[in-house]
Amino acid sequence: MIDLLRLRRIGLAGAQTWAGSLAAACAFCAAAVGGELALPIVIGFPVALALALVLGDRVAARYQWAWTAALALAFAMEVALVVFGQEDPVLAAAQFAVLLCMHRLWHRRTERDEYLLLLLSLLMVCAGAALSAELLFGVSFVAYAICGTWALALTHLRFEVERRSEPASRRSLLTPSLFARLAALAVVGLAGTAMLFIAFPRMALGGLRRHPAGARTVAGLSDQITLSGHGTIADDPRIVLRVRAMRATEDGRDPVGMYWRARSFDTWTGNGWRARSDLGRRRLLSESPPMRRDSTWRARRAALESFEVEAVSGFSDGIILTPEGWPLSAFFPHGFGSRSPRVFRAANGDFFYTPLQASDVRYVVSVDRAMPTLQELRGRGRDYPAEVAIDLVAPPDLDPLVQALSRRLTNGKDPADAAASIETWLSNALTYSRDLSGEQRDPIANFLFRSKKGHCELFSSAMVILLRAAGIPARNVTGYYGGTATDSGYVALRAGDAHSWVEVYFPGAGFVPFDPTPPSDRGARAGGLWASAVLAWDSVAQRWGRLVVDYDLIAQGRVLNGIGRAISGIGNRLRGKQGATSSLGRAWPVGAAMALIGVGAFLFARRKRRVGAHGRALSGDEARARRLWLRTRDRLERSQVALAPSSGVREAVEQVASRVPGARVPVEKIAEAVLAARWGGRPLERGEARDLLAGLDAALR
Repeated sequence: MIDLLRLRRIGLAGAQTWAGSLAAACAFCAAAVGGELALPIVIGFPVALALALVLGDRVAARYQWAWTAALALAFAMEVALVVFGQEDPVLAAAQFAVLLCMHRLWHRRTERDEYLLLLLSLLMVCAGAALSAELLFGVSFVAYAICGTWALALTHLRFEVERRSEPASRRSLLTPSLFARLAALAVVGLAGTAMLFIAFPRMALGGLRRHPAGARTVAGLSDQITLSGHGTIADDPRIVLRVRAMRATEDGRDPVGMYWRARSFDTWTGNGWRARSDLGRRRLLSESPPMRRDSTWRARRAALESFEVEAVSGFSDGIILTPEGWPLSAFFPHGFGSRSPRVFRAANGDFFYTPLQASDVRYVVSVDRAMPTLQELRGRGRDYPAEVAIDLVAPPDLDPLVQALSRRLTNGKDPADAAASIETWLSNALTYSRDLSGEQRDPIANFLFRSKKGHCELFSSAMVILLRAAGIPARNVTGYYGGTATDSGYVALRAGDAHSWVEVYFPGAGFVPFDPTPPSDRGARAGGLWASAVLAWDSVAQRWGRLVVDYDLIAQGRVLNGIGRAISGIGNRLRGKQGATSSLGRAWPVGAAMALIGVGAFLFARRKRRVGAHGRALSGDEARARRLWLRTRDRLERSQVALAPSSGVREAVEQVASRVPGARVPVEKIAEAVLAARWGGRPLERGEARDLLAGLDAALR
């Protein structure tokens, strides 16, 4: 509730100035939430707004030549950036609108200036819708609708009062009730807009969808792994992937608890891993030969599945994450605007795309999730092709204890059993920890024999080194594991779900995944209020995107059909027909909400009749006195005795005496009764009020 005393101190002119500034601030937030505005503008607007509130009166209408020159220079720079392809035209227009609004904040002297400020604020809201119509934009838009309604009404009121030569800071006008009613008016307008949005025929213009420019040059997933360091690995709750299964899986599994492969690392650096140096030889996916696989077990257990993936910008840029299994295809159903995306497969099976994007990207990947069992991996021998020679290279200065451990776990065993033995031993003998062990000359030996605890990259690195020491090709892999199901129909993977595991090569089967990290320690452990809030916000944001941003003709048809079925179900239920229970079950929340709104409107109207100018509830006699005076004014106006809206009771008596002298006495009696009941505490009975009005009617005949 707005503090009444503060409103009285501010006055009408001050309240109007603050309302216009709040509207401009909300509009700027709507434009800035997309994160595309230049940093000087993002910092400069709040500073300019704050200084304008303090120093604006001293600067207004001064230094016009300097302001004009600065705006002309900014306009020329924006045009040059657009012409040379360094900036998106929509972004350039949005930034120039912000600069114009900053200029207007410093020049607010007339009614025209205030309306220009509101117009420029509306332009910033439109720019925000073009830049990023995400959930934060929706919140900013609602706030702008309320503050803009305040500003528009107060601007009109302020200058009307000033034109009538009445005190511009008339405080009795600024009540919490006024602001509450204006806010309610804005909400009603938003509700009407929402109804129009739902019902107005949609036009699907996917070709006109804007795709932000400014591709990132560095991928979110690192191109190397470093095992040394200090501190603790944070369990980051931010969302990095949103995954939806294109259809229900045959085994009933959803994408929760799946591995999402990003990159593989083959070259040991002495303190971690880096990608192989021949990754520059990437092929377009359409030109890549199919990955070699053994068809004997694949034919018996093919499990083709497709997943829609939305990768959040800044975490996996340029990389296509593929689910566990054998990747078959990847494509971008929505494209990248005017530039067609290109999908590449590297020699090690990693998937990449170009051009890089500054916004979130959506793609569809198809995989065969059928993987060979341990029994099917046995007996494949050690006839390894030349392309996996890099995955056989063990560190030349390998610690003798590590070599001895490798021999103990793998000696005389089939490669499949050797890999399973190392995986089981690491998972059972060592402890998972997010604490880093500091700088170590040999991080693997330190992990296996001294600290005996570490994070997933130490588990996977140790397994790769132990396998290579035994002559079995293996490589390190990074990506994500786990995920959390949401009520919006997708699985969210967090930054804390980042994980590392191992791929072991078997002739005829290719690289097969193994994970030595203890199962209970894989994936994120983020919990608590903050992690829940991040997930809830993301879920709401996805609903906003699906129901508002991506609302097209098909979605509109579904919504209108659903509304029609609900109404039909209610009608069938009222007529006593069976089979309407499900429709009624869907419609009862709407009916209940409408009933609550009706009851609330009734109570509000009833309270309105019993509320004074300062928001205090009136007693019965006070409310009766108020009604008596309103009816008196109505009778006088019908008798051609018009009273000014600002006229008080005493002023009204004088005006009546000068225009209708015969009505002076009954009006004085009514005025005395009203003043005594409203502020003197004297009771006013209904019969007395009727008699007073009857005397006035007799005098006006």
